[in-house]
Amino acid sequence: MKEVQQERAIATRQHIIVSAAAVFDAAGFAGASLGKIIDEAGTTRGALHFHFPAKESLALAVLREHNDRMAAVVEGITQGQGSALEQIVEISRTTARMIDKDVIVRAGTRLLVELTYTGDLPVAYRMWIDACEDKVREAIEEGDVVPTVSPEAVAYLVISALGGVERISSVLSGRDDLDRRVEEMWEILLLGLVPAGRQWKVAGLLASGAREKN
Repeated sequence: MKEVQQERAIATRQHIIVSAAAVFDAAGFAGASLGKIIDEAGTTRGALHFHFPAKESLALAVLREHNDRMAAVVEGITQGQGSALEQIVEISRTTARMIDKDVIVRAGTRLLVELTYTGDLPVAYRMWIDACEDKVREAIEEGDVVPTVSPEAVAYLVISALGGVERISSVLSGRDDLDRRVEEMWEILLLGLVPAGRQWKVAGLLASGAREKN
């Protein structure tokens, strides 16, 4: 009986997190009220406060879930097949798809912009930048990226560009053109990063993105 109650409590908590994510995604942190989250979850104020004492704790729970999902994406891609350069591009493509389709990731992406953090909460930006920097170093060693660039600077630029593309696409088109904008971003970045003798790889990488959309 106790195990059943624990399972129900875990399921209720997860349902509240997903419901809160939907409200944060639609209204932002400032516009999300506990009343809206309670209505979205179809629960009571008492049930919500049993799991989350305040809106801030709900936002942090959404962010932790977001970070866990994105960490799994980065780990899965970086431990898979393909060159380091291919993996960098695929991380950004997969991130864009998840932002479009996963309300937890979408809400977490918005909260990352809107909230200021204290303490040791693992923030997705740092994880993305660190993973990208490692892959840029590998890509330089593999000859797919020019050796004159700073891996740290490239990683910061890639993640900053992806974040900006997502944000502007969200505002201007409701993310309808997000995939296309990510591909345009990579077309420009790859032409500057890939050595002249390996520019044929650029066409291949861009073509693989076109195939994934079809």
